[in-house]
Amino acid sequence: MVQFKPRQGPKLPAPPAPMEAPRNLEAPEIAPAAVLIDGRSARATGRTKQLATRVREEFYDEVKQYAALHRLKVVEVLELGFQALKQKS
Repeated sequence: MVQFKPRQGPKLPAPPAPMEAPRNLEAPEIAPAAVLIDGRSARATGRTKQLATRVREEFYDEVKQYAALHRLKVVEVLELGFQALKQKS
């Protein structure tokens, strides 16, 4: 059987007496009054499908630069380009 060494380090304080302990377990649960919207859901775009492909390095660099200059996401640049292609034909 394995022999363990006794715990080293500072001792823990004694637990509080039952009368001093908080009564939070007896309190009713109260739901938050206001619905908080976190940053992730505020930025939600509805895009749920992944589209992955390989492209030339020059094309990738151009798309990234265009997106950065126009403060767009790369996917938004691709969506705008596809819309323009559909309108053209």
